[in-house]
Amino acid sequence: MDYTEQDMKDFYYTAVRMNTRVDFKVIREMFDLGVVNTHRDLYGMDEKTLSDIGGYGLCDRSLERIKDWIEERDRILKVCDDYMRTGSQNSIFLVSCEDEFYPANYRAQSGMPRVLYCKGRKELLKQCSSHGSAAIVGSRNASSYALYATGQFSKELSSKGITVVSGMALGVDKKAHETAVDNPGSTIAILAGGPEIIYPSENRELYRMIAGKGLIISEMPPGQQPLRQYFPSRNRLIAGLSDCTLVMEAGAVSGTLHTASYAAAQGKEVFVLPNNIYFENAEGGLRLLEDGCCVLYSVESVIDSVSQAIIRRKLEFPELSNVEDETAGAEDKATRERELSVLRQKAEKIPDEVTEDEWKVLIEDRLSVKPLDIDNLCHALGLPFYKLSELLISLQMSGRVVLENGKYALTFF
Repeated sequence: MDYTEQDMKDFYYTAVRMNTRVDFKVIREMFDLGVVNTHRDLYGMDEKTLSDIGGYGLCDRSLERIKDWIEERDRILKVCDDYMRTGSQNSIFLVSCEDEFYPANYRAQSGMPRVLYCKGRKELLKQCSSHGSAAIVGSRNASSYALYATGQFSKELSSKGITVVSGMALGVDKKAHETAVDNPGSTIAILAGGPEIIYPSENRELYRMIAGKGLIISEMPPGQQPLRQYFPSRNRLIAGLSDCTLVMEAGAVSGTLHTASYAAAQGKEVFVLPNNIYFENAEGGLRLLEDGCCVLYSVESVIDSVSQAIIRRKLEFPELSNVEDETAGAEDKATRERELSVLRQKAEKIPDEVTEDEWKVLIEDRLSVKPLDIDNLCHALGLPFYKLSELLISLQMSGRVVLENGKYALTFF
């Protein structure tokens, strides 16, 4: 793996954050006062910069910590070299907040990492933004009921193109990843240690599968061991990347509850699989239900939640609407338009010969322009109300269409 100059600056930023007293408060103050414009500017700071920095109005605490860091610059550069060597040996690539692949869900929130360390299919980061994602989390010692439900929901969601996100722990996490990895949505595992460090070691084969067909990501640099204090931070990233969170099983004291709390704090829906009130390992989940979380009983409700999140995200980040168009070749787009033109003529001249699947394509064609209510769709397509209703229900069940404020809209799956 060969790294670019920008990659080196990303590594250096992490080395500073992990190995000096320059914490989040110092970095934020440097941004607020215009000392740096991006995290990559830290790489160019040296003794001369230090002599000029006093005029920015930084507080004494920040100035002292920045001074200590710059005086240790040679040591930090060595740490940076160690990161790069380990990363290169393990085919680790970087995605920073300056890159187009950086997830939109992270851009929309504060406190997310500026640099991600990854291994696997990079395109899944864009797929999360354009097609949606759902976190599936739960107990490491899960019951057979929770594992069965995890497999069912993970399979159905990932088959719709929704990316399944979890933490590669034993139990529920492992089942969610295993089921999703071979589906169109595939899966992303977020680790508490460096992206090349397999934890727990029992998941070695699972790690290999995800690194090959899915994606491994971490905010921790290559070589960093997964210390206990890093797991809550990892859980915030799981919730942050996902459009909603599914809690399959959780005891009264559980890291799963941290993930649910982060998701709720980010304004996202939390679904909880109902369980036996006398089952101790389900107490945490039942408490979440008591606090007002959604009951997880059908995949359709989860798909609807993800669909709503996609629509909101595409309003906030309009460039996401063009992701598929940008990746499709001009020839493919021309072919698709010719096929649609033939189908439109067929619907106009011989509507009785148009199949249900073809009508669904035509409905999506109309909704690709703008959301419409059912009366306008009936008029545009020349379909009777009862038949159009059946087709729209089918499209909703498959996650292709969502009803919002009385109008039907595409979910962009």
